[in-house]
Amino acid sequence: MALHSGTLVPPAPRKKAAAEAVPSFRPDGSVLDLAKLRLDDIVWPEIAAGLSKIARFNARPSGPAFSVSQHCVMGADAVFSETGDPVAAGYFLLHDAHEALLGDVPRPTADLIGRLLGARGRQRLASAIHTAKLAIDRVIYTRAGLAPPDRVPGYQAIVRNMDERMLRAEALALFGPRAGEHVGAGDLPPPKLTGAIRAWGAMRAEEAWLTRLDRYLGIAERLS
Repeated sequence: MALHSGTLVPPAPRKKAAAEAVPSFRPDGSVLDLAKLRLDDIVWPEIAAGLSKIARFNARPSGPAFSVSQHCVMGADAVFSETGDPVAAGYFLLHDAHEALLGDVPRPTADLIGRLLGARGRQRLASAIHTAKLAIDRVIYTRAGLAPPDRVPGYQAIVRNMDERMLRAEALALFGPRAGEHVGAGDLPPPKLTGAIRAWGAMRAEEAWLTRLDRYLGIAERLS
């Protein structure tokens, strides 16, 4: 406290600092704020285009890149083949949509950084990544007219199960049988795929993602 005219004067309360913006480019060169994402920041053709250019497995398989959008499309089709539930398929289609805005952080990368940070740092890193994804997911699912998957445990379980099964199937198809020693889900049945796991081009993957968005969730969008 400060002394003023013989009287103790309490310090003025500090103003709460405004949350710092996290600017990220839109395709037109303007920016959005990742820390305060709005519903109109979710533009489906932009999501489809972004996912079609992000490579699964950190682009390590030989040959063309296997994109995140193809993973989502093939997994969504497998979910529908197994359950007949278009909403469940839609949840899988959207489960990695945040990567179009955040990018992909491969598991080995997160594990290595976590190891360098130590046990407590590893936990904080995992928590921060999860929280960031969840915040983006909530806006994406709201935009799609769906409840966030963490509020619908049944659909969340379907997505997690299929994601692990797709990971194994993709690893075996893209890296060969030795990869089976290094991925889980070996005790689970392979996904009921509607086609072979071979990398598509970005345009095909982008268009397929938007086609499934309409097929499973009734959201009709055209290529940007």
